Amino acid sequence: MSTPLLVVVGCPSIDTLIHGDQRRESVGGAAFLTALAARRVGASVGLVARVPPCLPGRAGAAFGPGGIDRSGLTTVEGSLPSFTIRYDDQHRAVYGDVRAGVEQELTPQDIPEDWLRSARLLHLGSLSGSASQQLAFLAGLRQRGFEGLVSAGTYRRMIEQEPDQVESLLFQTDYFFMNREEAALLVPEGIPSSHRGVVCVTCGSSGVEIWEGGSVQRHATVAVDVVDATGAGDAFCGGFLGALTLGEEPVSVGMTVAREALSGLGADPLLNAVAEAMRPRVSVDRSQVQKLAVALGQRGSTDALDFCGFPFPERDDPIALECLAAATLHQYGFWLSDAGGWTEPMYGMANGRRWKGSDYIWQAFTRAAASDPTAFEPARMAGEPGLFEQIHTDDDGACPVPDLESHSRLHQAYGASLAARFPGGFAEVLGAAEAAAARGEATGVGPALSALLATLPGYAEDPMAKKANLLIVMLARRPEEFLPLSACETVGPIVDYHVMRGCLRTGLIRVLDPDLRRRLAKRSWVDAEEEQAIRDAAFEAVELVVAESGQTVAEVDGFLFTNGRSTCLEVQPPRCEDCGVGGVCARAGDLFQPIFRTTAY
Repeated sequence: MSTPLLVVVGCPSIDTLIHGDQRRESVGGAAFLTALAARRVGASVGLVARVPPCLPGRAGAAFGPGGIDRSGLTTVEGSLPSFTIRYDDQHRAVYGDVRAGVEQELTPQDIPEDWLRSARLLHLGSLSGSASQQLAFLAGLRQRGFEGLVSAGTYRRMIEQEPDQVESLLFQTDYFFMNREEAALLVPEGIPSSHRGVVCVTCGSSGVEIWEGGSVQRHATVAVDVVDATGAGDAFCGGFLGALTLGEEPVSVGMTVAREALSGLGADPLLNAVAEAMRPRVSVDRSQVQKLAVALGQRGSTDALDFCGFPFPERDDPIALECLAAATLHQYGFWLSDAGGWTEPMYGMANGRRWKGSDYIWQAFTRAAASDPTAFEPARMAGEPGLFEQIHTDDDGACPVPDLESHSRLHQAYGASLAARFPGGFAEVLGAAEAAAARGEATGVGPALSALLATLPGYAEDPMAKKANLLIVMLARRPEEFLPLSACETVGPIVDYHVMRGCLRTGLIRVLDPDLRRRLAKRSWVDAEEEQAIRDAAFEAVELVVAESGQTVAEVDGFLFTNGRSTCLEVQPPRCEDCGVGGVCARAGDLFQPIFRTTAY
């Protein structure tokens, strides 16, 4: 992605919109809407903002190939700005409960150096509702050597609280945007003759006025049905500025995109349009699928696991079934992070040995099964909030599991669901699946169990059923044969982070978005849309490898999982010389799994 010609400064916000008795959450923010509108009209635009590790709502859908350039986003701990916006019958907005969040920390140092050199226009959103911050940012921008044009926006509360600072900003910028009410407050006598910039005044259904060189040009607009007036002025601003960088007539372009913004709630119309026009972030490499399928086919079925023996329960352990089902729902999130992204795997000491990631979870549950089998009774799981933490307390007396709250919550919810529906525990769930298959309600015990797992907390949340698929494979591969081995042929790919890392590094999936590839290599955070794109592609790639290799999901997943733990490592550099498919691998060893918090894997 080339550097943007238009740079917009300001954070997305999470807004509460209130129309009468109707209340809804919406992604908004003056700068975000301005950037969306500029991109909607075809401009090259980047957003400079401080954001949490994962963009909330649908904000992440706007960034990527063909969308807004996100190289100016800096991940930090904290929350986005938020507003409560009430509307009257004439669609006029009253802002309340304004929270600045991390936007008040923005500085000119957040702008990438190459953007300062390439941008023709830089727009300052209403940063934290503070004209003083806008002025300080502008001064710092000039100190960093930015020589392009600068524009800014404002809103009523800023003028009421800092009239002198807003007026100073008006005189120091090349383009300034406000509405008619704000103009009446700020410059009731009109723009002084000493002003040399362009002022755009939006006038609602009356159109737009352009104040320049002591004259006023009025541009009428056509009547439209207004669904939500949020951000129409910001959309006009983005369309206007985007058109300037494109060499097009700015007023008509700005009014056209503003009308589009009025047709839906919040940022939805522009966000949907930008997201739909974006190019794919990742793709499946069919030629690489064929190469890997041949290589795995030649290896045979040696990669499938039997999930028996420490850290898993031993063969014929009477509590093995309950232990496996409870432990599998906790197979997610075994890594630590900070505002920048992944830092290291989770480790825990138990029985004098240091365990990594999922192995610690497995050994903790297996240890509990041996010492206190009643820990897997549904009533105990439901009724003891601290049971998961107790099971996973290490030799030092602490629980090393990240996001302990979500694990404890799911553990209790799983126990409560069993207690209400299957008081006999998971053995009763398995019995219900066998009965459903016998009645012809499913094509086999595996599909019947999959349907039941989709109703149990801890398994139900993931539409791609990673944990459910894993459990079915485990039960089929165990020597006790809890499920027939044919169940392995009915499950979909088990897409966890080992599988995604393997697909990325072998070249089964290719990253088409340069910025996403950069963040994967840096082990930085990705957004929900990016993670889903990678996970979807990995799912498809594994399905294709299974079909073309003649192996089962258990066998293909077994290779990717064991290879990811033995040669294509997380912490150390990959040992390509020891890899079983090194001859066909793309050897993209710099790539890492997407860094994204989820209870799915």
